[in-house]
Amino acid sequence: MTFFDRLFGKPEAKALTLTDPEAFGLFGMTPTATGIHVSGNSALRVPAVACAVALISETIGAMPAKVHLSATKEAARDRPAYKLVHDEANEWTSAGQLREMLTIDALLTGNGYAHVTRLTDGTPFELHRLDPHTVQTDYEPDGEPYYIVQTAEQGQRRFSYRDILHVQPFGGVSPITLGREAIALSLAFEQHVASLFANGARPSGIIKSDKVLDVEAKKKIAASWFNTHSRSNAGGTAILDEGMSYDQLSMTLADAQFAENRLEQIREIARVFRVPPTMLFELTRGTWSNTEEMARQF
Repeated sequence: MTFFDRLFGKPEAKALTLTDPEAFGLFGMTPTATGIHVSGNSALRVPAVACAVALISETIGAMPAKVHLSATKEAARDRPAYKLVHDEANEWTSAGQLREMLTIDALLTGNGYAHVTRLTDGTPFELHRLDPHTVQTDYEPDGEPYYIVQTAEQGQRRFSYRDILHVQPFGGVSPITLGREAIALSLAFEQHVASLFANGARPSGIIKSDKVLDVEAKKKIAASWFNTHSRSNAGGTAILDEGMSYDQLSMTLADAQFAENRLEQIREIARVFRVPPTMLFELTRGTWSNTEEMARQF
């Protein structure tokens, strides 16, 4: 149960069909107003999202983590758990790498899980990352959480909350879910620009002719123009004959507004992840002083 479920009440369970739009959430794909389904993997195709996820996870992985005694607040260097969170989570994963991976899982899926393996006397020995898609969280009547983990060797196994390290983002909901509309709009912008420039077909100018041309002649001229001046040949010198002329089109106000909207989507994604826009390399309003101050706040 997420923070929002506790705050507003858990929504009533109901049966869903595969054609129901809400069923997409079961497969990690959430529909948006643009019609683009946003998941963790598709969201990473947006450079601003990839930058934010890398920035947060790498920062947390690089930060020193220690175990402290509750009474004296001193570092408990002799405790087995200290080594797991400060040095190595297991033989092949450093503690920093594990924190980074769990943070990425939490940001993309809403949950990051690690299993605590113990010695026979109960001493914590290693931490192992769990695939978030194989873990289900449930609760006892008194609210105590427990976890059902799907394993390849033993099927479903139940673990106490004492044996699972559970990392969650704000409200227990992934920023990908909370900001899916902004991310979907960024994906829509990228697709639109890609399709517009795929063949260099944006009309940067108009070819005019003094003669009246039939359909076949127009097709031949268009094909010749694209073959000569698109893709790797863009920017070459054009030679026109038979009274033809070329009028260049300047950037319209709509073009300028489109570029501004793309920048605004970067700022929206920065708000979703609570990261300064300048740290996502959106430097339109960045100065030496405010960029440094925002980095300190982060």
